[in-house]
Amino acid sequence: MKNILLSVFFVALTGVAVADNASIERKISGRYAYTNLSGDTNRGEEAFQMFVHPDKSRTLMIWHDLAAKDAQFSVVLRAAADFRPLSAYVSYWVEAGYKGHTLFSVDGNTVTASSFGPQGAITASTKVPQQFSIGTHPVAGDGWHLWYAGNDPDASGNINLFSVEASADLEKPILGQLVQMPVEVIGNETVTTSAGEFDTVHYRMMGATDLWVTGEDRILVKMVMQRFDRLYELVELEVE
Repeated sequence: MKNILLSVFFVALTGVAVADNASIERKISGRYAYTNLSGDTNRGEEAFQMFVHPDKSRTLMIWHDLAAKDAQFSVVLRAAADFRPLSAYVSYWVEAGYKGHTLFSVDGNTVTASSFGPQGAITASTKVPQQFSIGTHPVAGDGWHLWYAGNDPDASGNINLFSVEASADLEKPILGQLVQMPVEVIGNETVTTSAGEFDTVHYRMMGATDLWVTGEDRILVKMVMQRFDRLYELVELEVE
């Protein structure tokens, strides 16, 4: 209803009809708050937009402001209809300065990184399995890591994460390495945040990080890192 009213207002104001975009089937936008578990410390925030295309592939654009570490990341992720990665682009600022930018391209079972930063231009390739994901560190894409984990507690096992280097060390180029991470499927749970009430699947990664993921777009609703006293929570969500 909100979008219809906005369209009517735009037409009334300009006399120009709002055109549909055939390349976008659905658009989702939202924002996360980074706090401690008690919620009394603001560590930063994150905003995202996700576009679902007619072939069911998705583009996820993320702006991440981790004020607690003086870091700002800009990320674009592309995934196929089944959430297998197609590409990723990252641009990282850290406390020491600009760390650089990298394009990760997926061709079959190979991820090729084309990186540029303080170390100059570097290209590196890594073999990956059919089931894998790319971890760029903002949380909006973390629900995509579990695209093949399902929601059956008996299906717990490992995920294959292509983890991107994102430390504050400017001497380390933004490349990636494949790591295995154990995942436990806890089960279906209802979670409420200021963004609304969501039917989710609860996962536990590495026995320590809890994630609640909802819907066909695998949106992360909440993530808790008990050991580090960290809470990442969806506080705004709009679906068009």
